[in-house]
Amino acid sequence: MGLFLSTAFGFPTALFTPLLIVAALYWVFVVVGAADTELLDGVDADGEATGLSALMTRAGLLGNAERSSARGRDAERSGRAPVTVSLTLMVCVAWFVSMMGGIMTSLLETTSTPLLLALGAVVLVIALVAAWAVTSGLVMAVARFLPGGRNDSKHDLVGRTCVIRIGEATGDFGRAEITTDSGAEISVDVRTTGGEVLPPGSTGLIFDHDQDGDVFLITGFDAALDPGRD
Repeated sequence: MGLFLSTAFGFPTALFTPLLIVAALYWVFVVVGAADTELLDGVDADGEATGLSALMTRAGLLGNAERSSARGRDAERSGRAPVTVSLTLMVCVAWFVSMMGGIMTSLLETTSTPLLLALGAVVLVIALVAAWAVTSGLVMAVARFLPGGRNDSKHDLVGRTCVIRIGEATGDFGRAEITTDSGAEISVDVRTTGGEVLPPGSTGLIFDHDQDGDVFLITGFDAALDPGRD
């Protein structure tokens, strides 16, 4: 037990141990419904990754590779893995590899601080490379089975319904999820008008797009009032 703790909180594993604890707590919140799996995803109204999502996509950590359509025309995109899933996988792999490397280093029984730091740096590099390689490989293998499709334009999203995510939707804040015709789920910024407040999990109707703020204006939607409803 002493070896485990000393390695877990020693260099370089100590860099990943707090991240592992945070990731574990985050998934506990997800299980109890207090957090969303797409918490860190950045996707614009056209379905393109932004911010951290774009960076990780370019690094091959989220998938979203293009594939040909059934008719051979127009490229379609495979789905993207949630940022939180990829980050969690990277942290787990990096922690495990650095842990194993730290244990092997401790077996040398050396007291030379410079040597220990040098070996720790080598283990750190190996852990980071392994984390990237494993995560990228798994995500690319699974991404092709995730829902994807052609990106919907912002104009096409007006008139669609959405589900409120991450807190309430108000005139100042709101995040909603839209399911496109192709089955892909995209997250967009939304705002209500007239002081309306939509709780998380409720359904809203997108009736306009504010180009200045690049947000969609929504109002509450009752499925029972849908004229196309059977």
